[in-house]
Parts: sequence; structure tokens; C-alpha cells
Amino acid sequence: MAANPMRVVELSVGSLSAYIAIIEGQPGGLRNVFRGQQNAEWSLQPGLYRIENTNIHSATIEESYGSLEAQMVSRFFEQGLPYLPPIKRGFTNDRILAQHFGVPTRLLDWTLDPLVALYFATENLQSDTDAAIFMLAPDANYDPEYFDAFRGRQQPHTAASIYPPAIDRRIPAQKSIFTVHPYGDPTAGFVPLDQRSAFGGKYLTGTQESRGFAKIIIPGHLKRSFRHLLHGMGVDQRNLFPGLEGVGADIARRARAGALL
Repeated sequence: MAANPMRVVELSVGSLSAYIAIIEGQPGGLRNVFRGQQNAEWSLQPGLYRIENTNIHSATIEESYGSLEAQMVSRFFEQGLPYLPPIKRGFTNDRILAQHFGVPTRLLDWTLDPLVALYFATENLQSDTDAAIFMLAPDANYDPEYFDAFRGRQQPHTAASIYPPAIDRRIPAQKSIFTVHPYGDPTAGFVPLDQRSAFGGKYLTGTQESRGFAKIIIPGHLKRSFRHLLHGMGVDQRNLFPGLEGVGADIARRARAGALL
């Protein structure tokens, strides 16, 4: 049995107050960062490491992933140059920008807002699959440029958070934050974060030390109820994706959900 395992809690009612109560009942409560996933069975791992075959043969598996990431980021800047916002180039900022626009990297997306995480978890109403919210206490925080100095060294932290520059209006609208994690054994595959026994920061509850790491299950039959509640509060496509595309997508989603008015 792993010490201080990740706690798993399942919601029983489609109530925002019940959802917030579960969060506040976990170590650190609303001080954690949050990530919504549409399928509760999905593991917690950065997009880069979900690629099963890098087609790159390096000395270690970790180096193969690093080479693939570098190639993808380089191609992103080569082909996307005419459309890129002004941003100071660097190892971490390059990956933040590429990740923000869909390139799989070693970074993992989170939000400071549990309602935003709930929105992304309940995004697919066409499926009755259970969704999940992960909540995490990072055990370090780095400025993107400062983090560059630690690249390639043994990291003492399991989940270092990085606040991204406001590349576009989506970053502040979604209260985005990224985390980066040690790879682990360089000769083996990446171990999903939810399967690691020593992961995340710790909170002191009374005299007991607890990991700030939990998973909240959203039963599939409750997703539509939560989506209606979120729409009523303005947590929707229009506000999370500012711009005409967000407005159009929000109208379409509300119509499909039978909640246009």
C-alpha cells in the first residue's frame, strides 16, 4: 500500500454546493489547482507521454520523448510564425505556447478555478461515461525563465507549477496554469502521475501530514445537470474562449443541450 495514496471521492448529487464541499473537505481545499478530464478512467499524464511510439531511437526512452518534443515545437514555430503572438522565446515559453495551441508537450494543463475544471470534465454530453476532476497541490512554483536554469538537472519537486504569460485572452479567462514533472526511470515508460506514491505537495492537517492530491468522480448521469448549472453562472464557451468562435460555439452547445433560452 502506497503511503498517503491519492484520495478518490464520488459525487452523489448534481449540486455545485456538494462539489465545492468535497473540495473544501480535502487537504488545502480551494488552494489546490484543478484539472477536468472527460473520462474518469483516463490516467493523468502530459500529452507528450501519451504518444506510444516516438519513432526516435535514442539512448533512453526519456531522451526519445525529449527529441520528439523538440522536433514538434520546432515545427510549430517554423509553420506558425506568421500567426504567433509576441512572446519571449525560451525552452519553457516555447513549450507553453505550443501546448496552448495543441502541440503535445511535457507540460500538463490545470486551472485555478474548480468550476472551469468542472466545465471541461462535463464537456461531452453525448457520452454517459463518468468524468473526473483532479485536484493537486504543486510542491514548487517557477517563473518560466527561471525554470530554464533547472532543465536537465535532477528535480527535487514532483509537481512544479508554472504561470504562463497571457498569450491570448483564453489564458486569463480559464485561469490557466501548467505543471511539469520529473520523468522517472529514463529507460522505462512514463508512469502516470495518479499512479505515483510520492506526488504533489503536502498539507498539515492537525498533527497529520497529507498529500494535496485527490480525484473527484462525476457520474455520467450528473454531467448534464452540472452543465446547466455552469451555463446559468456564465461558465460557458463564450466566456472561456473569448472571441467570435467562442460565441458561436456557445450558442451551438446550448441549442444541442436544449438550453438556448
